Amino acid sequence: MPPPTLLVFLKYPLPGSVKTRLAASIGHECAARQYRQWITLILTQLQSLRGSVRIVGCFDGAPQAAFSPWHGLVDDWWEQSAGDLGIRLEVAFETWQTGDASVAAIGTDCLDLDAALVHAAFQMLGETDAVFGPATDGGYYLVGMARYLPGFFEGVPWSAPETLAVHQEKCRQSRWSVGLLPERRDIDTWEDFAEYEQQGG
Repeated sequence: MPPPTLLVFLKYPLPGSVKTRLAASIGHECAARQYRQWITLILTQLQSLRGSVRIVGCFDGAPQAAFSPWHGLVDDWWEQSAGDLGIRLEVAFETWQTGDASVAAIGTDCLDLDAALVHAAFQMLGETDAVFGPATDGGYYLVGMARYLPGFFEGVPWSAPETLAVHQEKCRQSRWSVGLLPERRDIDTWEDFAEYEQQGG
């Protein structure tokens, strides 16, 4: 059986196009510099998975060559499709989920996300159809499937307080079993980041 795959969704840290809510407090240049550091931090925290999990950088916002600073931290690169987050996730899972291997996806907003959480997610997928990592804002920092489930991302409201709740209800109606990881915080605003640092992040 092929190893599970972790899709890391990341955007090129161009000022004005990333972390706009954070930029409202610290400026676009500073927000982009901060986000660049977060990409490195998250990918570094996942390195102990290499060999047992295939890490794929799902990039957006610039050609693949622009992501060369992180080339040594991923096993492969894949350009995100056009469309909203649901479409991009759907296409990514359909592309990478072959055979019986599990696939999970994360973003680059949860700085507490580490190899142990990802490992726990793939363990859960040995017993459930899907797994979510709940975020404190009502969304999720990780989503995974044990096998490809067509239409899994359809009808889910994105970046909303009810994102996870709606998706869980969709799974219930479709009779897909769900596992939940511990809740973590996404960093979207300066207040989020200040709280993260205050708690020893």
